[in-house]
Amino acid sequence: MRTSKAFGITMLVAGLVVGLAVVGVGKPGSPGSSASVTVNASFTITSWISLSVTEGSSVDFGDIAGGGGYLGDDKTELQVVSTTSWTITSSILWDHDDTDVPDGASESVIEIALGIPYSTSGGWGSFSPEISYELDLSDDDMASLPEGNYRFVIQYTATTD
Repeated sequence: MRTSKAFGITMLVAGLVVGLAVVGVGKPGSPGSSASVTVNASFTITSWISLSVTEGSSVDFGDIAGGGGYLGDDKTELQVVSTTSWTITSSILWDHDDTDVPDGASESVIEIALGIPYSTSGGWGSFSPEISYELDLSDDDMASLPEGNYRFVIQYTATTD
C-alpha cells in the first residue's frame, strides 16, 4: 500500500507542477501574455546605375555664318540614379543612322567646338546634371566645315567607379 500511496502522491505533485506551468504561460492572445522572437536579416546592394534624358533631347544651333560662339536653343537634363560613385562622359556617334554631315567636314573641329567629351561625376543617390550647349568656332575652323546641313547624335555614357 505504501507503494501505491507514494505513487499517488508523486502523480499529484507532477500534476500540480504541470498545471502551474500551463497557468504561468497563459493562452496566446490572452491579456498580459506576450511572446517574441528575433530574426537576423541581411542583403547586399550591388553596383547599379540608371541614366536617362528627362529634358532637352534635341538641340539646334541655327545658321552658322562665321566664327564665333553659338548657343544651342535648349539644354539637356539627365537623370542619374546610382548606388555608388559614377562618371558621365560623351561622344559623337559619327556612324549613327541619324548622323549626317557634309563630305569633308572635320569631325575633330566639331568635337572641339562643342567641348566633347563632356565629363561630370557624382556619388550614390539621384542627380540631375544639366548640360548647356555652345558651339565655339574660329574663322580657321570654318575652313574645315563645308557648307551644308549638320546633324549628329551625342551619346552620354554613365559608368560606376
